[in-house]
Amino acid sequence: MEFESTAQLIFYGLLVLLGILGNILVLVTILATTVESHGLAASDIILTNLAAVNLLISIFRNVLLIITESRVKIMLTLNWCRVFMFLWVWLKAVSVWVTFCLSYFHFLKIKQHFHLSTKMKEIMYVLAILFLVWFVNFLYAIPAFIYGWTASGNETKILMVVSTTMEPFLGCVWKFPTQESGIIFAVFSLILHELMPIIFMVCTNLSTVYYLNKHIRAIADEHLHSVQVERVAAKLIMALVTLFVLCTGTHLLAVSYYNHNGGPATAFLLTLAKYCATVFIGFSPLLIAAGHSKLRHKVCKTLHIKMF
Repeated sequence: MEFESTAQLIFYGLLVLLGILGNILVLVTILATTVESHGLAASDIILTNLAAVNLLISIFRNVLLIITESRVKIMLTLNWCRVFMFLWVWLKAVSVWVTFCLSYFHFLKIKQHFHLSTKMKEIMYVLAILFLVWFVNFLYAIPAFIYGWTASGNETKILMVVSTTMEPFLGCVWKFPTQESGIIFAVFSLILHELMPIIFMVCTNLSTVYYLNKHIRAIADEHLHSVQVERVAAKLIMALVTLFVLCTGTHLLAVSYYNHNGGPATAFLLTLAKYCATVFIGFSPLLIAAGHSKLRHKVCKTLHIKMF
């Protein structure tokens, strides 16, 4: 699917550039804060993973998408198609579940005052969970390496899982033994990495906001600094889950509609999903960092922005 105008392509390119610069800024800021404080918080480790994986998605997929939509024809060989399709599936899945890990970690902190006996044990706990996320999704992405194929040019309709392009992206398509097995894999993928995370994120973040408000009502003085900080946190959490649900939900709707219907609204939905996915990659780390006091002050100091 091509963008209908040069203006749309430029706008999409700006969103991709924002995602790249935003995630780099978050990574550099966390690194600088870690060096200054001689330590790295567990939540910062999760945020680092989120910014890193979203940066990789921007580089290995979104930048290439801009190039191909600029009428530059790129056709990958079979081996490179399998490598890139594997990377796209793996990184997309990791991005979704690391976002949920960050949300759930904050929920545990607020509801149960979750902490281990030492900071190092907490860090090791988080590292173990993140390693599991990367490893399990690595295994999940293996079918992309097996069933990734080069387009022959005779495809009447390509199966869509991660991609939102109606034409074979970089000449790469899915080629399953049967059409039924391909549909089963696509449905399983959409449920596992689109629908379930939406449900989990909504439940977790609504619960977080509930316990935050409950804690705020238990404190008589609404002008306490801790209360004001928690109010900001509640607003940021709601903004994050809203952004996640809108972006992921749009992708789920667009891909499902294309695979099972392919009606007249297909082009519009796929274009919208493409924009939304880029918006989430660009804004989610910045949004989360905005609620992190140390990161926020460091970013403002780096950019010479006065804090009030």
